[in-house]
Amino acid sequence: MPSWNLDITAGDFFIDFAWIGLLLCLAILLRNKIALFQRNLIPANLIAGAIGLAAGANGLDLIPLSTDRLGTYVYHLLALLFIALALRTPQKKLGISSVKTGTVFIITYLIQALIGLAIAFALIYLFMPDLFAGIGLLPPLAFGMNPGVAYTFGQNWEQYGFESGGVVGLTFAAAGFLVAYTVGIWLIRRGIRRGEAAFLDAGHELSDELRKGTIPRSERPSGGKQTTSPEIIESLSLHLGLVGVVYIITYGLLRVIEAGMTFAGAEQEVHTLWSFHFVIASILALSVRKVLDYAGVADVIDDITMTRVSNLFMDFMIVASVAAISLAVVMTYWIPLLLISVTVALATWWVVRRLMYHAFRTYRLERFASVFGNMTGTIQSGLLLLRILDSGMKSPASFNLVYGSGFALILGFPVLILVNAPVYYFDDPNRGFFVIMMALLFYLIMLLTGWRYLNNADKDEVTEEQKASDSG
Repeated sequence: MPSWNLDITAGDFFIDFAWIGLLLCLAILLRNKIALFQRNLIPANLIAGAIGLAAGANGLDLIPLSTDRLGTYVYHLLALLFIALALRTPQKKLGISSVKTGTVFIITYLIQALIGLAIAFALIYLFMPDLFAGIGLLPPLAFGMNPGVAYTFGQNWEQYGFESGGVVGLTFAAAGFLVAYTVGIWLIRRGIRRGEAAFLDAGHELSDELRKGTIPRSERPSGGKQTTSPEIIESLSLHLGLVGVVYIITYGLLRVIEAGMTFAGAEQEVHTLWSFHFVIASILALSVRKVLDYAGVADVIDDITMTRVSNLFMDFMIVASVAAISLAVVMTYWIPLLLISVTVALATWWVVRRLMYHAFRTYRLERFASVFGNMTGTIQSGLLLLRILDSGMKSPASFNLVYGSGFALILGFPVLILVNAPVYYFDDPNRGFFVIMMALLFYLIMLLTGWRYLNNADKDEVTEEQKASDSG
């Protein structure tokens, strides 16, 4: 659990976050002025991270941002992000189209993993015998999930021979963001020119709000509702406090489980336990939300405010994840990084487009754009690409994206469990990763078989889409 034991002063912590804040402010200024960033809708957090990488300890060494500290922030911000999302109002109905979207997520995860592992083994047997095969499992964690997940698992593998595994995971995540905001924009524009967009014509131009990143004063939406009297406590403070409460419970529970595992002689599993801290944090947050609902006090949580809290954690996490990349590590792994990233990106485009266009008869481009953005970046990437096509969120694509992600987490949990199996249950981790590759292939075949039956529910899909359109 190095991310909990890193030797860091309070001064280092606050100065680091002050630097990240400065980078974000500088990034939004550049985003507002530079046409290249505007045309490609590069988000401010990614620009800030790139500046931090260039100016930090891994670049020109102008600002004191170290990889170890930034990686630690990514680790903890990941759990805080999941907690904030899980504390929101639970949804009572998933819907067939969200189930389809979630199934596309997990199928794409599996294909990303299989391609990554296949390339890793090819490199091992051809001319890189010392390569850690687990590098092939990082793409679904980095592309399909987020930088925090990729860093957490990559760092856990460092003790088993994967040198700088955490930083490699962050590098894959940065490559995924690049794909989401360059290839994704190009694919959207091509779809608009072909007349595939439901709400835009071929001559559509991006709005000033999307290009510059700032909203005019007269058009600024509400940012949530205050649920507490500001004379007693600021509503935002309460929301942040609830996140803190859940994280304290998470830490305490992990300590208890760790003690039990040590007593049972399973010390080697402790690192796996701490690498799943974000999953446990999410489950505990859902439980806390249930308790608050049962006690009748859950109305103190405003969903919009909690979403903004999660977005805050996401922004800081992305800046830290990109700034933490080591150019020396990139040069060491440049061959597998390049081969796997390019191949996985192409496969993600082909698989997502084929499945989404096969599964749905309406809003195909909107749905494809949201899922492609999510499967190469984060859910924020998917929503940003969707906003270009559907600024009013009139299609059910945003609904499917959000709730499909939750369904995918359920289907994808066995994959997360399998990720660490090779380093714990095999003397030769590379042999273990080969066995896992076969298991993932079997799981993919099962899902593709189920996919055929799932797509027979067209009547339910049309009914649900009509309801979503009417309510939008």
